[in-house]
Amino acid sequence: MGRNDEREILERTVHAIAERARDAFRVVEEAHEVDPLHESGLVAAAKRLRMELLQTKAQLERELGNVLLECRRCNRRVHWVSGVGAEPGHWAHAEPAPTGHDPVLSQD
Repeated sequence: MGRNDEREILERTVHAIAERARDAFRVVEEAHEVDPLHESGLVAAAKRLRMELLQTKAQLERELGNVLLECRRCNRRVHWVSGVGAEPGHWAHAEPAPTGHDPVLSQD
């Protein structure tokens, strides 16, 4: 498996975990509706699930943050910018690039 394949697997995994984290946010909201007094532990369990998903996403994004690539269009460095909360991150130029220029990742 090449480096590019590993990067793509990490990216897909980040997006999948981010989607599950968004689901977990909804579960927490639903748990609040079912147990507004938090007596059953349902809300706490939902929050733990959400926290574990967010921690996993953060770990994967830290791994992607170690990868530096080149943009095929402008030959500038591209790096992973971690997302906030349940939102997945994205690739961005690490140095100033032409206005409106989305990075096109180099192939290994």
